[in-house]
Parts: sequence; C-alpha cells; structure tokens
Amino acid sequence: MTTRRRVLAAGWIIAAGLAATACGSESISLKPGSSAQVQHGADLFSERCAGCHTLDTAGTQGSATRVHDRERTDGPNFNVRPETPDSVLYAIRNGGFSGAIMPENIVVGKDAQAVAAFVSRYAGSKRAPTISPPSQPVAGAGAAGGGGQGGGSGAPSTNTTSTPAQQGTTSTPEAGTTSTPAAGTTSTPAAGTTSTGAGGTQQASAQGKQIFTQNCGACHTLKNAGTNGQVGPNLDDLKPDQPTVQAQVTNGGGGMPAFKGQLNPNQINAVAQYVSSVAGK
Repeated sequence: MTTRRRVLAAGWIIAAGLAATACGSESISLKPGSSAQVQHGADLFSERCAGCHTLDTAGTQGSATRVHDRERTDGPNFNVRPETPDSVLYAIRNGGFSGAIMPENIVVGKDAQAVAAFVSRYAGSKRAPTISPPSQPVAGAGAAGGGGQGGGSGAPSTNTTSTPAQQGTTSTPEAGTTSTPAAGTTSTPAAGTTSTGAGGTQQASAQGKQIFTQNCGACHTLKNAGTNGQVGPNLDDLKPDQPTVQAQVTNGGGGMPAFKGQLNPNQINAVAQYVSSVAGK
C-alpha cells in the first residue's frame, strides 16, 4: 500500500471513530445543569442497562414495546415507571426485584450511586397523569349554578336515594348518589369497574388498568389487561381480593417491590379495585 493510501485509510478510520463517538453522545440528553454524578450515571446506564431497559434520556430502548411481544430479558420501561434512589440501589445490589434476570452488582460503589441518582431523577417523565374522580354535586345547588332556590330546578343533593321505576331495570346512579333498585333489579358494576358513578366508573377502571399494565404487567399474567408476565403469580389463578392487592402493592413482599412512594394512595386503590374485579374472569 502506498503512503498516500495509508494516510487516506487512517483518515477514514479516525473519521468513523469520531462519528461513532458523536452518535453516542447525542443519544444522552440531560437537562441543563445536571451534575457530574448524574452525567456519569447516564453514561453507565447507557452502557450497562440499554439491553433490558427503556429510558429516552439515556437513548435506550430495551423494554418491550408491546406486552404480547415481550421477551424474558425485557425490563421495566423507565419512561413511565418512576423510581427512588433506594429502589434503584436495591435492584442493582440484588439483581432486580425478583433476582431471576438482572445480574447482581452490575455496577458498584460510586458508580451504583451515580446510576441511582440518574434513574431516580429522570424515570417516570412520561407516565400518564393521575385521573381525578369527577367532582361531586353541591347539595342544594341550582341547575345554573345558583343557590338551589327554585321549584325542583336544583342539582341532586349528595346522599340522596333513587328507585328505578320498573322491575328488570338496572340503576346507574349519578356521582355521589345512592341507588336502591326495585325487586328483581341489579346494581352490581361490570367486571373491572368501580361504583363511583357513570363517569367515575369508566375513569377509575381505565386508570387502574393503565397503572397495572405499566407497572405490573411485566411480572404478572392478567387476561383482562393482556399481560403474560411469568415472574410473579398468575393473578387469574390467584384471584386476590381488593385488600390483598392493595396491601401487596403498597408494601411489596416475596420479591415484589413496594410501590408506596412510587404510586399515590389513589393510584394504588385504583389498581387494587381493577385487579380484584377482573382476575379470573
């Protein structure tokens, strides 16, 4: 090879190396003012965790994109799953929360602290907002927002009772009211719903299902949610009641992490209502 060709070849190698380095740096996008520890944690996460976890800030896409296509090594999607520094450190030291897939101590010491600082800061940035229940009607309020002074034109008061007119009908009470169906009627909500009124029922069910799919589907099988996780119990077989689900989600146990602090009480209650109403159906 001539000297000129050698110089050209070396130039191409250097250019390719610079291009690769540039692409790697562009994949990590931190907020301005991020500390050196968080930057170091992002670099480590991109190097060590990209194959199993998704986090856009680190440019990683290791989680399943669809529940039905997930593989055994697919870990949580940290775009939608928030984490605390302690929960990240626990997972690093113990091989995740189940100890079945993730290797223990994939990083250690200050490196582990850096990854925990990075993940806890950026995880959950794309989680769905909490769905608030519909507002309750004000007792005695008028139909047009007045003081309820008119002949029957006001909104229904809270804690009022309605009775369906005919047998064989189903009562759907307004938010904040109580229904007493006639003989032969039913007022049991459909599976996967809660009895918070027409609008609240659909919202609570949708919220509980969404929380379960994002946070629990990777480990549990639940037909209604379309999940097939094999790490934790099959909930269709277990058929847990609402208090059991609520306690397990709140406190964890048996390899399952505690979600207290990651999910607020309303979210935990929503997922407990959802799971207990659809498991095994």
